[in-house]
Amino acid sequence: MYFFTEPTHEALFTLLGMPVYPYALSAAIGALIALCMALSRTRKTGISASAVMTFAMFAVPLCALLARLAFCACRIVDVLDFGIGYIFRLDYGGFSIIGATLGVLLSAWIVKKIHRVSFTGLLDTVLPGLFILLAACRLAEGSTINGTGPEVRIEALQFMPLARQGLYGDMTYAVYMGEALTALVAGVMTQAMCGRPRGLSAGTGTAIVCAAQIVWESARRDEVLIYSFVRYAMVFSALIMLIMLIICLHRCEADSRRWIKNIGIFMFCIVVIGVCEFLMDGKIWQNMPIWLCYLLDVFSVTAIAAVCLHALHAACEKE
Repeated sequence: MYFFTEPTHEALFTLLGMPVYPYALSAAIGALIALCMALSRTRKTGISASAVMTFAMFAVPLCALLARLAFCACRIVDVLDFGIGYIFRLDYGGFSIIGATLGVLLSAWIVKKIHRVSFTGLLDTVLPGLFILLAACRLAEGSTINGTGPEVRIEALQFMPLARQGLYGDMTYAVYMGEALTALVAGVMTQAMCGRPRGLSAGTGTAIVCAAQIVWESARRDEVLIYSFVRYAMVFSALIMLIMLIICLHRCEADSRRWIKNIGIFMFCIVVIGVCEFLMDGKIWQNMPIWLCYLLDVFSVTAIAAVCLHALHAACEKE
């Protein structure tokens, strides 16, 4: 039997007898903006409006479903403790960006098969708006009380609007606010990019968001970790960037020396990030300056993004 406590935040209003909370309203507005942005890009990218609408039709249910399933998979202990009902209580939140990303890719693949359009061209069309949707959802986290993550441990980030004082006097929400601002920058920047060459705007925005996700998630310390010090979203973001790098190196027909150089830099930086995260966990060397770990984190993530973007531009020049 699965029991829930009532949410501690109040609904803004009711619609057809159903309560509407700040997060849901923000997500709905963000989705509408994302659709309008995608339709406005169809001339630049050469993707038809009907393909965009088909994508929206598939993306909404698939992203919601996979986001919830991924969230529960990362918290399988809770599912085992509380029962299968934990999966179906969507009104209590709990969606993973990992599942949502898989939903976007799956929807784009389905539309590619139905409308015979370019996969990268479709992503160029829809991703800028989806980055804005991500920003809207992350910003909405600051309007709720439950599910906003742990307090901000970095004093330099403890200021508005990145953080605000929570119920117990701790500073909260900086992680989500940082992710929101990064996604907003990526959305605005890629929306301004032209549709040619294909894949440039989608790849650029993806590299920015994934790199920032690694940095911001490293500021969190809670129970949803792998090996007690690395978050699932960090590993997933690094995997997405690695896949993008491999695809770009393949498309630009890089020689073996270039493959070794790019993959070597990428993996070296990943090791540095992992070591920094392990040291910040404080289980071995508690005297390690936290600021130094974060500095190495930022430099390493920046290097990874630079390698991916360089390969992306080289691949685009081949078209």
